[in-house]
Amino acid sequence: MRGSQIVLLSLMVLYALYIVRLRSTLSDRLIYLGLAVVGAVLVLRPDWTNDLAARLSIGRGADLMFYLFVVFSLFHFAATAATIRRMQRDLGDLARALALLTPGAAAPPARASGAASPRTP
Repeated sequence: MRGSQIVLLSLMVLYALYIVRLRSTLSDRLIYLGLAVVGAVLVLRPDWTNDLAARLSIGRGADLMFYLFVVFSLFHFAATAATIRRMQRDLGDLARALALLTPGAAAPPARASGAASPRTP
């Protein structure tokens, strides 16, 4: 097994562990900050990607960047999914609170087609 395969598989295992056990808003922000710093360093020193790729037995620095992008994308997808779930939960809470505040608005509107509506005694 190549060094790059070991590193990438280790990153995938760490990703899975993070998703299952370690997720929090603070850790998400720290990871985004860390990735931004790494990205800035690699922009300022592009030759480092070739050197690191050679050490990991990856052909080119561009290939290494692609592999790192895949790992970053998985993280970003998980963070986005968590945000969507949180927004759905908040929207449900808001709808329930609104329904409790306006009980008369919960009844469906009367039909405009002239069809008979159920009578109340």
